[in-house]
Amino acid sequence: MYRRRRLVVITVAVLLVLGFGRLLSGASDAAGGEDQAVQAAADTSPSVDPTEKKTKKNKNKGKNKDKGKKDETPTPTPTPTPLAQPTGPCPDSDVTITPTVPTPVAGSNVTVLLNLQTGTTEACTWRVSSETVELTISDGPDRIWSSRECPQAIPSADVVVRRAQATAVPVVWSSKRSDEYCTDRTAWVLPGVYEIAAAALGGEGTEVAFELVAPAAPVVTQMASPTQEPDKGKNKNKFD
Repeated sequence: MYRRRRLVVITVAVLLVLGFGRLLSGASDAAGGEDQAVQAAADTSPSVDPTEKKTKKNKNKGKNKDKGKKDETPTPTPTPTPLAQPTGPCPDSDVTITPTVPTPVAGSNVTVLLNLQTGTTEACTWRVSSETVELTISDGPDRIWSSRECPQAIPSADVVVRRAQATAVPVVWSSKRSDEYCTDRTAWVLPGVYEIAAAALGGEGTEVAFELVAPAAPVVTQMASPTQEPDKGKNKNKFD
């Protein structure tokens, strides 16, 4: 009987051990299933390839860079038309001279510009001198100054004369009257309106009006007179 009881106890112990082992195995399987479920759920989200993301970023960056370059494209500057080159000497009859006086101030040297242009020839060479140019300044019928009396005022030079663009040759007038010998003892010309005429040898003359203005009055700055300071030593002795 004692042996029977001992056998029963051993059997119950074995059954308890087996049941407890199954319980632990089931819990482990359940935990593993939950982890697999969570992992499976996590794997269902769409995957992003980092290489593809970087490629898209670089493409957008390239587009923005190209856009900036397009906006900074400079506007092309038009190429100026080259001037015609002389092909030979100018016929005297084809040269026209138009005089201008940019800054006519009385009482000082006045620069007269002889603007030369051809009528038909595109470009040619012409000799400027007192023998090919005549310049006069007058006040109605009163002749004030003439290059015939002062031929040294006309410079001697070979210049290129064109039809499309004028060539300016400066002539200096003393703003005085001229006499037979072009002396410097003549009177100054007073401010007023005068006519200046220029012509090339064998060509037609051109006359324009200009105003000889009075020179600007000098600006006199008056210095303040110094005030006399009181004699401090004298006043000191007085009050002492």
